[in-house]
Amino acid sequence: MKFLFKLLPSGSFESKISRFWFQTWVLLASLLFSFWTSPLFSKAPLNIETRSYVHDTETGDFIYRDALISWDDMTLEGTEIRLDPEKNSAVAEGYVRFKREKLLAVMDRLELDLEKRTGVFYNAIIYDSDNKAYMTAEEVQWLGGNQLILNQCSFTTCNPKNPIWEISGNQFNYRYENFGSSQHAFLKIKGIPVFYFPFLAWPTTSSRKPGFLAPEFGQDTSNAEKFDLGYRIGIPFFWDFDPEHDLTLKYEWVEKRGFGLHGEYQYAFEAGMFGQLQYQKYFEREARDPKNESGSLSADSISESELNPERFKLVYNHNQRLDERSRMIVSNTNYSDGQYEKEYERIKNPSLTAHKFSASVNRQFEKGSTTLSVSKHEKFIEEALLNPQTDEETTVQQLPALNYQYGEVFWKSGQQSASINVSGNLIRYYREKGWNGIGATSTPRLKYYFPLTDYAKGSLGLGRRFSRYQVRNTTQAGSEDEYGFEINEAQAELNTTISRQFVRSSGIFTRLKHQIVPRLQYDFIEDVKQTSASDIPFGGVVSTRKLATLRIENTLLAKRRYLVKPAALTGRSLNRLKQSRFGPALVQRLEALKDRVYPSEKDLIESIEELLGRKLPSKERDELLTYAERGVVLPGSRITQRPSREGPAWTLASLNFIQHYDLLKQDPDFVSKGPSPKGNETPPGKPLLPLRMEAKVQPGPQLSISYFNRYDHLKRRILEYSTNVQVGVSAYNKAMVSFRENEETYEDPYGTEISA
Repeated sequence: MKFLFKLLPSGSFESKISRFWFQTWVLLASLLFSFWTSPLFSKAPLNIETRSYVHDTETGDFIYRDALISWDDMTLEGTEIRLDPEKNSAVAEGYVRFKREKLLAVMDRLELDLEKRTGVFYNAIIYDSDNKAYMTAEEVQWLGGNQLILNQCSFTTCNPKNPIWEISGNQFNYRYENFGSSQHAFLKIKGIPVFYFPFLAWPTTSSRKPGFLAPEFGQDTSNAEKFDLGYRIGIPFFWDFDPEHDLTLKYEWVEKRGFGLHGEYQYAFEAGMFGQLQYQKYFEREARDPKNESGSLSADSISESELNPERFKLVYNHNQRLDERSRMIVSNTNYSDGQYEKEYERIKNPSLTAHKFSASVNRQFEKGSTTLSVSKHEKFIEEALLNPQTDEETTVQQLPALNYQYGEVFWKSGQQSASINVSGNLIRYYREKGWNGIGATSTPRLKYYFPLTDYAKGSLGLGRRFSRYQVRNTTQAGSEDEYGFEINEAQAELNTTISRQFVRSSGIFTRLKHQIVPRLQYDFIEDVKQTSASDIPFGGVVSTRKLATLRIENTLLAKRRYLVKPAALTGRSLNRLKQSRFGPALVQRLEALKDRVYPSEKDLIESIEELLGRKLPSKERDELLTYAERGVVLPGSRITQRPSREGPAWTLASLNFIQHYDLLKQDPDFVSKGPSPKGNETPPGKPLLPLRMEAKVQPGPQLSISYFNRYDHLKRRILEYSTNVQVGVSAYNKAMVSFRENEETYEDPYGTEISA
């Protein structure tokens, strides 16, 4: 090509070029301009790998067969992909896979807007690899970014084609790395609806990211006006400063009170450390009623300025590892009043805490541990908002306390063994007013395990509790007193195990094991008079016990079968291999394996090594496998049985029956020498306590269903029952529904009070 220039007087220049080259240059410039300004490449160029393609001259579409298209952070695979340059859209059909970040979708058809980054999926299965969760839907609207709207859909962490459990609904709003929500959803077990959720929300992120969390909804109603809050709506915001600390802020609207502000700061500045600072405050609109909320105080003694008291809660916790065997724990809690726990936290049996502080340092040894601690617990005298008085006479502080325990198996022969355990404490007791003192206790225990027969075994434990106290009353001269107690205790158990194992050649589980363990137990604590000249301000709280228990434990253990993904070298695999360091020569030899689907990656590598006639180094094997297609069985493949591996055992289901028999209640006129025996479920003269049943089903690590009931033999009906269903997509993202009904408050044989 020749250019002829002629200098003109005006200082400009004129070029002369042949007609052919001028037309060529204009055409090339037009093509380049069209290429770079086409909306198809407005954001990022497409990288297309395909086995073959054609251009439809009528529609202008490009049709790609067995293609893989990648751009930005997305990839699209399909049996047939049709690109429309005019509309900047793509339609994929056949076997379609779409991947974006940690989301993988498999579907029958995909309509994609490449310009807006939106689309519609049909008959799709979506896998969230971060949360290991599957979603299926007849139609999915991708609204761009991380938001998906799923219609006629389900959510599960099981195999989506045959789930043990799933949550299904008409529509899910799923925001990846944020949260998902659904209205009018059902929890189904093996396709059977079990629970209904009017509204359900759950986090969809496994990492800490700033942003709004799922809103909180609740309703607290009560016949007592002071506990009737109405609807409660909370909007939490999470702020992630860095991996070492974060802040959660929440605004809460309370229908019949006003609004509240909540803040929670968490930190972990080094390994083995965790801290938390939490503050809650409510701003109430209306003055409180002194007639109903002043408690033992006279309503007339409450001034008008006191009818709008501050309502708050302050919590601080610090947990830190000092070295490999030592740990320090500090905890502090403050409440504004004695009514806060029951009113805002719905605690049925409030602790009436005004101020609670504790600090401890624990040191672990090879066969024991010691703990040095201090504790202070200041309580309100009653559950009354407008009475701020605290109890100074009966609340006991421990400043300080030294606790210790030591245990060792000192003899073993065959199935027989004997162990010793010693535990105790040294405590300085302190009160603002009244008795103070020092107490020391020590309880050595000896336990012997032995085989009773070839099919049964037993154990026998003996112990003796020694205690000494020195006390004095700071307000009474000459009130010094010294006293102590020695109390014997014993435990015995006989048990046997009946089990049967079922081996399964197919299905979800490889093995099932049903195990039945009957246990007969006896627990004894000696009845000892525990009184002194000072009326025992400390100690003297060990109640006598003679309790026989029959336990029947049913356990179903399971080991799950995990299928190994098939692998194949497809046409796309070989195209990528040609451009790699392996080169065309190797690809030409591997053409013989093209589109052959192998049951596992191991089988594929063995075939490659057999074809090449040599053993591949591990690095080369791993690199070759990166080009293979995994997890897809192509049409026409001859795989009839896929290999599998066996997972660890876990408890699939359990059913336990517990029947207590209180021997102390045999005598209706029994009166103990020391503190009264624990337990009031039945009257004196009725030693057979209610029968307890505990059932739990856990089909997988993220779903558990538990049920409990207590059957009264005297009234011949169930007095208490509870059900709990817990669903989670990770260890930190869980949803839970609980139901509980109990006719009356009672105390169990071990002294635990259960509220109605």
